[in-house]
Amino acid sequence: MNDTYETPPSPYWMLQFIVKHGDWIALVSGMLPLLASIACVAVCGITPWAIAVGVVGSAFLFLLMRSFVELVRVIVDMLLPK
Repeated sequence: MNDTYETPPSPYWMLQFIVKHGDWIALVSGMLPLLASIACVAVCGITPWAIAVGVVGSAFLFLLMRSFVELVRVIVDMLLPK
């Protein structure tokens, strides 16, 4: 007989992924508006004010994602069984 048993996958795999990789997710998603604004200025010839808008959008999105990651970490720490 085979005595090896597979453990079932966690139903909260996405929460575990966010807890583990949340810092990188927030950083990368925060950089996207800035990179998009630089690309728009370079490719489309839009006024350089678009870069300033990209900087503000990047800061806002980074802070929003960072707070989301911290909220998920608190939920996982307090509510999910260990």
